[in-house]
Amino acid sequence: MQSQNRFRPNRRSILIGGAAALGALPLLPRRARAAEWPTRPVKLVVPFAAGGTTDILARVVAAKVSEEFGQQFIVENKTGAGGNIAADAVAKAEPDGYTFIVGTPGTHAINKFVFKAMTYDQIKDIAPVIIIARVANLCSVTNSLPVKSVVELIAHAKSKPGELFYCTPGLGSTAHLSTELFKSMTGVDMTHVPYKGSAPALTDLIAGRVQLTIDNLPASQPFAEAGQIRPLAVSTATRWPLLPDLPTIAEAGVPGYEAASWFTIGAPAKTPKEIIGRLNASVDKFLKTEDGIARLRKLGAEPAGGSPEDMQAYVLAETEKWGKVAKFAGIKPE
Repeated sequence: MQSQNRFRPNRRSILIGGAAALGALPLLPRRARAAEWPTRPVKLVVPFAAGGTTDILARVVAAKVSEEFGQQFIVENKTGAGGNIAADAVAKAEPDGYTFIVGTPGTHAINKFVFKAMTYDQIKDIAPVIIIARVANLCSVTNSLPVKSVVELIAHAKSKPGELFYCTPGLGSTAHLSTELFKSMTGVDMTHVPYKGSAPALTDLIAGRVQLTIDNLPASQPFAEAGQIRPLAVSTATRWPLLPDLPTIAEAGVPGYEAASWFTIGAPAKTPKEIIGRLNASVDKFLKTEDGIARLRKLGAEPAGGSPEDMQAYVLAETEKWGKVAKFAGIKPE
C-alpha cells in the first residue's frame, strides 16, 4: 500500500499544477500571435505631412520591412499639434503590433515643455522599438534675403527686430527649439511661423513668404542643392560628412551652438515584447547593411539602430537636454 500511495499525487499538488498550467495558457496564444505577426497590414503613423524628413525616413523603412515580412507597412500621415495628435492616437491604439509611430524629439521629448494639455505620456504610454537615424538641421534662408553667412544673418536680423519670420514643421519641433536656441544665443528677435510639416514650410521659404529655417537636413537639402534656398550652416557640433564645405553654426558665428534631430519607432505600451523584438531586429539589420547606410546617408541622415533599451535611455537623456533648452530659451507651454 505504501508503494502505491508514494506515486499517487495528493489533491494539493494537483491544484497547484493545474493553476500553473492555467497561468501559462495566456502566454501560449500571445507567443503564437507574435511568431505569426504580421498577418495583415501594419500602420506606421507619421506625425507630420508627406515630404518632410519624418515621412521620407518612414517610407524607406516601411518599404524594407514590407519586403522582409511579406505584409504591407503603410505610412499614415496624421498631422497637428506638433505631433501630439499622432502620438496620442498611437498611445491609445490597440497594443497588438499593428500600429506604430515614427517619433521625433517633439513627440518623445520636447512637447511636454511646449504644450500645456498633454493627453499622453511619452515614456509611459509609448514603448520604444528603435532609433532609425540622427540628422543635422540646416540653417537656410530664402534667396531674396540679402545674407550669405550666419554673421550677416545675425546682423540683418538685429537691424530689423521682429521683422524676420522663421518657419518650422510645427510647434515643439527641433526646428522650433533649434531656432529659439539660436535667438537666445545671438540676441536676435524673430517671429515663429509653425506649419504642419516641413514640406509646406519649405514651400513658403522658397516663395519668400518666410525668411529662414533651421530645419532637418534631409527635408531642406534637395532645395538647397537645386538653388531654391540658400544654405548657411549646419546645426551639429562638427561639419556634416556629406557637406564638408558647409560650416557649423558654431564656427560660423555662434560659439557653443549645437542641435540635432532624431527619428524613432515606438509602439503603444503593452505591445508584446516578442513583436517589438521582431520589428527591432528587422530594422536594425537594415540599418547596418551597406544599402541601408548608403540610402540614409544619401538622404542626409546617419543610421542609428540599437535595442529598445538603447532608445529608451537616449530619449530620457534628450528629454532632460531639451527641457533645459526650452527653459533657457524662455519657451512657455501654450
